[in-house]
Amino acid sequence: LLLRNLQTRMNPHFIFNSLNSINNYIARQDERSANRYLGRFAKLMRNVLDQSGKDFVSLTEELEQLSLYLELEKERFTGKFDYELPSAAGYEDVRLPPMILQPFVENAIWHGLRYREQGGQLTVAVEQTKGKVMVSITDNGIGRTRSADLKTKNQLNHKSTGLETTLQRLELINAHYDEGFSVQISDAFPEAEHVGTCVEIGMQ
Repeated sequence: LLLRNLQTRMNPHFIFNSLNSINNYIARQDERSANRYLGRFAKLMRNVLDQSGKDFVSLTEELEQLSLYLELEKERFTGKFDYELPSAAGYEDVRLPPMILQPFVENAIWHGLRYREQGGQLTVAVEQTKGKVMVSITDNGIGRTRSADLKTKNQLNHKSTGLETTLQRLELINAHYDEGFSVQISDAFPEAEHVGTCVEIGMQ
């Protein structure tokens, strides 16, 4: 029940941020872009609802879902970043909890890449060796330390639950299903001006 509750909390968090993107077009009175964005969002939400009752989906499904999300966010943050995703084909037998990658990608965009003037890059990569799979999410944003320094008092008081919920879900899934999911977070480019962030999600 606790696992289901945490998964339910994840979906409203994701919906809220996506609706903000649509609201920006409405505020700018850009009806054509708002309609196009809303159509893509509707397709994405159908997928989210289809997956909401599942404990696991294939990595192929997760990457397809992530592609839709990134397409929408890149349109929202025009010119802020480009992204690279691996082909979704070939990972049908790799399973993971639904919407487990999206919060990390969202953090990369909202807390790192959006503060850059230009040259933002987000890369999602998959390595598969000897029955183990590693998904890495790397950005060249401003990094965790500078991002925390830029937060306003209001942002500090408003605690985002997306990342915390994701880590709690993985802990519960590891315990309940005897899985081996792990998460490592580090600076991607420690010596660079924009140190970025690298998140590595391991699964066995």
